[in-house]
Amino acid sequence: MDGKDTAAFSNQAIEAQMTESHSFAGMVRFYFTVIAGADFSRVFLLEKTETVLGRSDKADIQLDDEKVSRQHLKISLVKNSAQAPTRAVVTDLNSKNGLFVNGIRVYEQEIRNGDKVKVGDTILKFEAQDYLDIAYHDKLYQQAICDPLTGLLNRTYFQHELSKFISLSSRHQHTFAVIMLDIDFFKKVNDTYGHDVGDNVLKMVAKILTRNTRGHDVAARFGGEEFVVILPETSLNGAVVVAERIRMAVESFNFEPLGCPRCVTVSIGIGEFPTTGIATEELLKCADEALYAAKASGRNCICIARPVKVT
Repeated sequence: MDGKDTAAFSNQAIEAQMTESHSFAGMVRFYFTVIAGADFSRVFLLEKTETVLGRSDKADIQLDDEKVSRQHLKISLVKNSAQAPTRAVVTDLNSKNGLFVNGIRVYEQEIRNGDKVKVGDTILKFEAQDYLDIAYHDKLYQQAICDPLTGLLNRTYFQHELSKFISLSSRHQHTFAVIMLDIDFFKKVNDTYGHDVGDNVLKMVAKILTRNTRGHDVAARFGGEEFVVILPETSLNGAVVVAERIRMAVESFNFEPLGCPRCVTVSIGIGEFPTTGIATEELLKCADEALYAAKASGRNCICIARPVKVT
């Protein structure tokens, strides 16, 4: 997820903090859940004394909403003598489209459990929960966005992330690449060795994909034996380097201990924003066409999408 998701919590972080002391289980923490808008379902744990929410890259919580100001609002946590937050206050930072709590425009107001905060076209639900509640909520969230077999993002969430990358990259005139890869002759693996072995191959290719991409790259299982990766701030040439590293890593891996004695290879197609597509479906279609060109060229190779014609 995005680099500015530092306010968004992870299950590992929660578990680590809970391990420190059993008393953490009863401690209340505040967080926002996006219940409407382009960032639907994202969850942000509010840990800092002051957290700025806005559209700017420098905001602590960054929202992909054109109607949200660069620095839209501030959330202040009021702590008691034990340094545990007991109240949260939202303050409008002179935003263009205003700050609304439960449908009423406000400039500064204390928010309570269950309150709905609206900024632009985004609505966030404010909740106060203890660590056990948060861990449960995060588990449900991970189940909603991840592929259960490989642990990578699922297709629905990937498309959501891709639309965000297109919006942000268009706004800031940045380039990024999309890799689409498919396991060659995967049906033969299932038919010859069984679906359990096929699942092992899928899981290992997903691991190889993760090992050969950066932490801020976005990898997903797109469906069946097909995978996709967003490479932020990466040109076509840079994407070719990454794709070749992935291709060679799969080809050289010994899948025999996983029950598959045959060599496993992948075919890869690469698209680039905005050269080969400026919209989600267009960019994916171009990368997919390049993937099929790699299949037609003999498989176990890489093809680059053709630039779109500017009308």
